[in-house]
Amino acid sequence: MTEKDLLLKKFGLIHENNGWYAHKENSHKHLIFKDVFYERSDIMSLLFRVNKLCMGKLKYFRENIYKFVPCKYHYVDGFIDVPLWDADFFKHKASGYILDFRFLQSITVFDDFVTLCNELESHE
Repeated sequence: MTEKDLLLKKFGLIHENNGWYAHKENSHKHLIFKDVFYERSDIMSLLFRVNKLCMGKLKYFRENIYKFVPCKYHYVDGFIDVPLWDADFFKHKASGYILDFRFLQSITVFDDFVTLCNELESHE
C-alpha cells in the first residue's frame, strides 16, 4: 500500500463520482478532494486537505517540515513518532511544543498564525 492509500484508509474515505468523500455516522457525506487533486498532490497536501488546513499553513509546514516530527497520541506510550500520513500532531523539535491539527484549524486570523510561527522560531 502507498502512503496515499494508507491515508485514505485511516480517514475512511470513500471513492465515488471521481472524488473522495468522508461519511461519518450521523452526518452528511462531504467531498474531501477530487481524483485530480489526489493524483497531483503529495502526501502533505492530502493530509492538510483532510484536516481542513489552509494553503498558507501547508506552505509554512512544507518549507519547515525538517523542524517538526509527525506524531500521534497512544494511550499507553503517549506521543509517538509516526510517518507523515499517520500524523495527528507535529512536534516542534527545538521547543518540544506539540501542535494539534485541530488547534491549527482554529487559527483563522493571519496575524495569530504569524505569532505562532514567531514563537516557534524564537526557540531555534
